[in-house]
Amino acid sequence: MALQSTGRKPKSRIGKWWGSLFGRLFCKRSIIIISEHKTQHVPFAIGAQLFAMLGVMAVVGWASYSSGSYMAAQHVLVEKDRKIATTTEQNAKVEAEFSLLKRDLMKLAEEEGKGGKGKLGDFAKMVTEQYAQEENAVGQDFAAGLAEESAAEKYNAVFARIDYLENRVKELQSTHDQMIADIRSTTGGKIAELEQVIAATGLQTAALVKKAEIKRKQDEARHEKYGRIANGQGGPFEPVRSSILQDKETELYFNLKRLMTLTEVVNTMPLSNPMASISYRKTSGFGTRIDPFRGRLAYHSGMDLAGPAGTRIKATSDGKVTFTGWKGAYGNTVDVDHGLGFVTRYGHLSKILVKNGQTVKKGDVIAVQGSTGRSTGNHLHYEVRYNNSPLNPSNFLKAGTHVR
Repeated sequence: MALQSTGRKPKSRIGKWWGSLFGRLFCKRSIIIISEHKTQHVPFAIGAQLFAMLGVMAVVGWASYSSGSYMAAQHVLVEKDRKIATTTEQNAKVEAEFSLLKRDLMKLAEEEGKGGKGKLGDFAKMVTEQYAQEENAVGQDFAAGLAEESAAEKYNAVFARIDYLENRVKELQSTHDQMIADIRSTTGGKIAELEQVIAATGLQTAALVKKAEIKRKQDEARHEKYGRIANGQGGPFEPVRSSILQDKETELYFNLKRLMTLTEVVNTMPLSNPMASISYRKTSGFGTRIDPFRGRLAYHSGMDLAGPAGTRIKATSDGKVTFTGWKGAYGNTVDVDHGLGFVTRYGHLSKILVKNGQTVKKGDVIAVQGSTGRSTGNHLHYEVRYNNSPLNPSNFLKAGTHVR
C-alpha cells in the first residue's frame, strides 16, 4: 500500500499544478461597459477567452508567414538578377577574348606565310601558359606537347584551343538562356496572379499601375533633391551603365519592372480584415439596404461587422492616419490614407487608439469597436474609399484571400 501511494502522489501534484495554472489564466471574467446613463457587465466566458487566444496566435502566425514569403520571393528575384549579370559578363569576357585571339592568330599566320619564323609557335606557347591556371591538367599537357611539335602542329593546337573557347561560349549561352526562360516563366505567373487580385476588387489595373509609376518617379525626384532623412548616406554621384537585362532582355526587363509595380500596388491596397477577433459576423453589406432607423431603402457606403464587446480594430494596410474624432453619423471615426488614392474609414468606435498624423502598419490595432453615432448596437462600420468614392469592402476582403 505504501508503494502504491508513493506512485500516485507525484501525478496528483502535477495535475493540481496544471489545474491551478489553467484556472488562473482562464477564469470567469466580465467586461464592464460604462456609458453616460448606465453600467453594464458583459460576461467573457472561458471558451471565448480560448478562442480569442487562438485567434491572436493564428493572426500572428499568418502575418509572420506572409511577410516571410514576400521577403523570400524578393530575395529570389534579386539573386536571379545577380546570376544573370554574372553569367552575361562571363559570356562577354570570353567572347571578347576569343575575338582578340582569333584576330592575332590570323595576323601571325599571314606573317608566317610571308616568311616570318617562330612567331606563331611562340604565340601558341604564350596562349597555352595563359590558360594553364584555368585548366591545369589540360594546360600542362598542352604546353608540354607544344615544346616538341612543329610549327604546323602548334598552329593546329592553337586553333583547337579556339574550338574549346567556342564550345565554352555556347555552354555559357545555354546556361544564360535557361536562366532567362525560368525567370520569364516565374515572372509571367506572378504578374498574372497580381493582376487577378487587382481585378477582383473591381478596379482597373492600368490606372493603378500608372499611379504607382508616377508616385515612384516623384519619390525618386524627392530623394534626389533632399536625400533620405531616415538613414545617413552620402558621397559623390557616379552613374552606372544601363542594366544588362535592359540591354539584352528588353521584354524580361520590363516584365520585372511591371512585377515590382504590381507588387507595390497590391501591398498598398487594403486587403486584410479589420476585425482582430475571429468570432465576428457581417450584419450589413455595401449598397442598397433597409435603413435600421426609418425602415426605408437607403444607400450604405460600407459594411458592418459585429464582434464581441471590446473587439479591437486593426489597420488593413500600411498608411497614415488623416482623421481621428467625431464625424457626424459615423460617431468616433478613424481615417487612414494608404496612398494611390486608397483611404479606409472605421466608424462607431468606442475608443480611438491612434493620433492624427500617426503612421501605422498593416495589423496595428487602431481602435476598439463600439456603438457611437447613428448606431443600433456594438459593431464596426468599415469603408474602403478610392479617389474619395466608396467601394465594396467585400471585394477587397475576397481579393485578400488570394494574396500569398
